[in-house]
Amino acid sequence: MTNEEFITELSERLDWTQLKVKEVLAQTVEHLNSNLAGNIIIDIPNFGVFQTKKKSEKISVDAQTQERFLVPPKISVNFKPASILKEKYK
Repeated sequence: MTNEEFITELSERLDWTQLKVKEVLAQTVEHLNSNLAGNIIIDIPNFGVFQTKKKSEKISVDAQTQERFLVPPKISVNFKPASILKEKYK
């Protein structure tokens, strides 16, 4: 499903204009991103949990030149689906 298809379907279900749905979705995504950037766990009931995990820095070696270099720390977002969602789509 594309973004436009999603917005169209949601606007029909909610009886909202597509512009209003786009604005609400944009604000929702912005809020989720700012919370995840602040390392806040987001738990959406019957859907799942979003959380960030920090991978620490490490030293890596180039296989050809044997040169060592530092790989900086990395932050990734993980999603764990709710058990009700897992059961529904087994």
